[in-house]
Amino acid sequence: MNTYKLNKLKPNELKTIGHYTGYICLIMSLLMVVPIICGFIFHDPERFVNSFIYSAIITFISGLLLVTLFGRKQVTNLSLKGALIFVLGIWGIIAIYSGLPYLLSGELGIFDSFFEAMSGITTTGFSLIPVEVHPYSVAMWKALTQWFGGLGIIVLLLVIVPSSVSLKRLFFAEGRTEQMTPNVKHTTMIFLKLYVSITTLGVILYLLLGLNLYEAVCFTFTSFATGGYSIYASDAHIFNSLPIQIVTMFLMILGSTNFVIHYRILKGNTKNLFKDIELRAMFIIIGIATLLIMISLYTNGYYNQDILVIFRHSIFQVISVMSSTGFVSQDIAAWPQFSFFLLILLTFVGGSICSTSGGIKLYNIVILFKSIIWEVEEMMLPKNTIKPKKINHDKKVREISNKSIKTILIFVVSYILIFILSTFVILFYCNDFSLATTVAALSIGNTGISIDYISASMPFMVKLILIIDFWVGRISVWPLFLGVLYLINRAESKINNLNNK
Repeated sequence: MNTYKLNKLKPNELKTIGHYTGYICLIMSLLMVVPIICGFIFHDPERFVNSFIYSAIITFISGLLLVTLFGRKQVTNLSLKGALIFVLGIWGIIAIYSGLPYLLSGELGIFDSFFEAMSGITTTGFSLIPVEVHPYSVAMWKALTQWFGGLGIIVLLLVIVPSSVSLKRLFFAEGRTEQMTPNVKHTTMIFLKLYVSITTLGVILYLLLGLNLYEAVCFTFTSFATGGYSIYASDAHIFNSLPIQIVTMFLMILGSTNFVIHYRILKGNTKNLFKDIELRAMFIIIGIATLLIMISLYTNGYYNQDILVIFRHSIFQVISVMSSTGFVSQDIAAWPQFSFFLLILLTFVGGSICSTSGGIKLYNIVILFKSIIWEVEEMMLPKNTIKPKKINHDKKVREISNKSIKTILIFVVSYILIFILSTFVILFYCNDFSLATTVAALSIGNTGISIDYISASMPFMVKLILIIDFWVGRISVWPLFLGVLYLINRAESKINNLNNK
């Protein structure tokens, strides 16, 4: 069998990918107007304003050319393989265009600009630019990239493109494994409306607490998108305010909760809501982790052993890290090692599926642990006895097949293997095991807690492996694996064809 023909995308699929990429470039160029306006209002240095103007023009022209060159008549339905490869590629392409302002302003080089942009759109939040030198336009752009990255590039696309069979495949390829309605187009519209509505609510709440409009918008963008980028060098003075902490925790929980649940609540359909395994797991883990960190801080004499202060900072950090946001109200690196590494462990957990959070996701974690219990139970049952594997999720009891368990297990193992590989690469350069594991866990978990090691002076290979971690953490391992296998098969086929000539 000719593996080249088996794995090669059809020409019309490539043209369809080009057409859809053009649409996304047009959307990106319109979003760049926001930092341009911000730069004019706050009188940013001319080089920063101009960098966004030029970037917007380049991105708009690129989009227009792609849409025109690959016209709608050439658009066809994408196969699942085509959809996965498109999702993998489009995040890389958009990172290139999102990084143009950093490059054209002279702040960063080509590769560092790509790193900065990928960190932003994947809602990770690591930055190579010191916060102290961020002009208003750049800070707004970093917050905005996290906001639309949390929403999802494919969601933005599906809102504007005509309906087709490809829509459902694209929707699932980006990791949206559940729908609010049977129609994917309708689902994406609901998702967008919910996203914008909660964002508006967040801005209003922050304004009522005394933040100015610029602060309210930026903190809402990064709290709800669980991105965690801060417009200040330290978050401490912002999160010293208990009301601001409460609003931020509220937004982070909303961002890390399955959007299908948001939709059910708005529709008034709350029956059996708290039987949902993801919601129950979220609050149980938050409760246990908060209690353990409180005990650790109290027994080590932190905060004069004031229980209320300890509780306040403990629960804030647990929610911030587990939601993959990364805001810090205190210097958690100075906390007891038990507390610090428990927080790092929570980055692997993440939030719900169909949320803005990174990590393995609560659904997968619960199924993984339940599968252990189911396996032990089956060992104790009489031979040939079949015990149904059921969970409560999205208002109904679902039966979990062995195939689903196998898929989740492979995903989790793949996630951990990528983390281990990343740790080894970072460890080779930094020679600090604790630092290497922390940076790798934060990167693949899309939790960009500020660490001194993250800077433009990092070795190229470390930056490269972190970019891959950002990518995998945001769109899952499947598009990456398929993309790599596809390229390998293409290369092998071309080599075989040359040898046969």
